[in-house]
Amino acid sequence: MNKVRFGIISTGMIADFHAKAILSDERAELIAVCGHTNVEKTRTFAQKYDIEKVYTDYRELAADKDIDAVCVCSPSGLHGLHGIQCLRNGKHVLCEKPLDIKGETMTEMIKVAEKNNRKLGCVFPNRTRHGLRKAKEIIDSGQLGKMTIVECEYRGYRSPEYYTSSNWKGTKELDGGGCLMNQGIHAIDTMCWLAGDVKTVYGVIDTMLRDIEVEDTAMAILEFENGARGMLMGTTISNVPEEAPEGDRLRIEFERGTIVYEKGKTSLYKREIKEGPDGFLLGDEVHRIPLDDEDKAVISSTSDPANLDMESHFAIVSNFISAVIDDTDPYITGSSARKSVDLVLALYKSSKSGMKVTL
Repeated sequence: MNKVRFGIISTGMIADFHAKAILSDERAELIAVCGHTNVEKTRTFAQKYDIEKVYTDYRELAADKDIDAVCVCSPSGLHGLHGIQCLRNGKHVLCEKPLDIKGETMTEMIKVAEKNNRKLGCVFPNRTRHGLRKAKEIIDSGQLGKMTIVECEYRGYRSPEYYTSSNWKGTKELDGGGCLMNQGIHAIDTMCWLAGDVKTVYGVIDTMLRDIEVEDTAMAILEFENGARGMLMGTTISNVPEEAPEGDRLRIEFERGTIVYEKGKTSLYKREIKEGPDGFLLGDEVHRIPLDDEDKAVISSTSDPANLDMESHFAIVSNFISAVIDDTDPYITGSSARKSVDLVLALYKSSKSGMKVTL
């Protein structure tokens, strides 16, 4: 395969980032687009990116034999529906976050991809960031010792107008959830990627200020498979949002150090113990080691969802193209991407039952 021929399903804001990423890679072509609500908007999108084929039915795009891969950019509750149809028709699928909003649908997506020998990838930009990737290497090396405490926060702001600007935002059917399933899923994915699998969750969700069907506030206590304990918080009604690319802040404590991700930058705090020649403790100091370029500007979408970091989308799409051409796994597989959604669904279950839930 010399070039991967792409189609895009849906023409919302995020589809623009996928289109630009595809067109920036000389190994790919963007040949088709499908809108699911507004025909004129779909045609305008096609003209903007010089796309030859325009569809209004996702099943027709999925059946197009000229298409090799599809970027699924539709509302979260349609990811599985659209992705499975494309996979069954022999297309590789790169899905926007979250993978889907239902556990059984994600399971079906993964099974269909495996059965048809197709690639299934997902978009989580934090996993491409230099400092966080460096932190992952340090954690996995074991040099920091036992993990003890994990703190994960998503702190963003979405106005009432944000939810009334679309007929699917803030709905259970198509958004699947609020500050956790939609906006905070980036933070949760990063936490699961760095800290490992969660064993149990006890949490509560609430809709405190917005007139929506899903949560605008959430809190939870976590227990990890590795024995660490954790705290998770999410909100879309903060007056002081976290100025990070995805509005997230993480702190992971270890026996011999701490990883901190805040304001879009990652740091390692490492404890150095000083001993005298006779073995007596002289003292200890904690040193901060930056894992990111301190001078690089941070792009944040916490208040404006359109203010996204293009570099990370380019990296994920480029990697997916390589996976298709070289027949390798995409950087973020479906099996890996589902873990954050499984945790959110367990938290919702805990909030409804008032009980701790085991994943």
